[in-house]
Amino acid sequence: MTWVNQMSYLLSELAEKFEVMFTGDGSIRIEGVCGLSDDKKNHLAFVSQRSFLDSASASQISGFISHPDFPVPDKPNLVSENPEYLIAKIATLFATSKLTGLDAIHPSATIDETSYIAANAQIGANAVIGANVSISEGTQIFPNVVIMDRCEIGANCIIYPNCTLREDTILGERVVLQAGVSIGADGFGYVMNNRKHYKIPQLGKVVIEDDVEIGANSTIDRARFNETRVGKGTKIDNLVMLAHNVKVGEDCLIVSQVGISGSTQIGDRVVLAGQVGTVGHITIADDVTVLGKGGVTKDILTPGTYAGMPIKPVKVWLRAIAKLYRSLK
Repeated sequence: MTWVNQMSYLLSELAEKFEVMFTGDGSIRIEGVCGLSDDKKNHLAFVSQRSFLDSASASQISGFISHPDFPVPDKPNLVSENPEYLIAKIATLFATSKLTGLDAIHPSATIDETSYIAANAQIGANAVIGANVSISEGTQIFPNVVIMDRCEIGANCIIYPNCTLREDTILGERVVLQAGVSIGADGFGYVMNNRKHYKIPQLGKVVIEDDVEIGANSTIDRARFNETRVGKGTKIDNLVMLAHNVKVGEDCLIVSQVGISGSTQIGDRVVLAGQVGTVGHITIADDVTVLGKGGVTKDILTPGTYAGMPIKPVKVWLRAIAKLYRSLK
């Protein structure tokens, strides 16, 4: 069976496509996906906790993705150990077009003759591609993107409108840059001489590894000498700042308004919640979570959850906050 995006699918077709079991009426037609609170007929939603079963059963939603231990009563169910993951995969079938006409190289794009553009890459209106740039197969460059000299863009990347990639930036495969991302701007480096600030040239580059996504209007600075690097599978939210020489490991989550100061080394699977900030030249170990507004002022070498300013292990921080508020009474 050939699968293409269409307006609707039978529940049984979705079960076949994603190789999962279903219960109930497989002939119901699914026209989209929704959240439980959206309550849309002819749509598919998911339930990952028992506490939502009554609401799901009483809704007009036509079908659910549910855990095998607690299917939604009186509704057709696709059965999955990870319902939220399955609905994310199914949702791709209902994605609508992003920009009609982005199917080739737009005539208004400016591309230096020394650059290589794969035959099936797509480049939108008013994009500017510098000298000795390489753009690989399946990559989509949306309008008004600027890619400066000697950049390397891997296969199947998506670069949304108004992104800027400064010279020597390297993207791996399947990298997604949301609108307005700036990669490779000069790091913030100055030296005082005769009571004036003298700019230190930033001669390095930025390397973004495979399967990284960077949110809208986030910025990643180039290194002073070597490289700033973001590891495979890391996801960065909107309005995040990574300074020069930062190294971020694999499969990290960096949430909105985080600021990471220069030369900070971050391990794998680190979570930095909203508005976390770090000083520079510190190390954060693998499997560390810092809760929102945490201030990291020294190395974190032990995995775990931390909070506060300056950060402490979360249990210590909670006890301290409780004691503070008791004292105020």
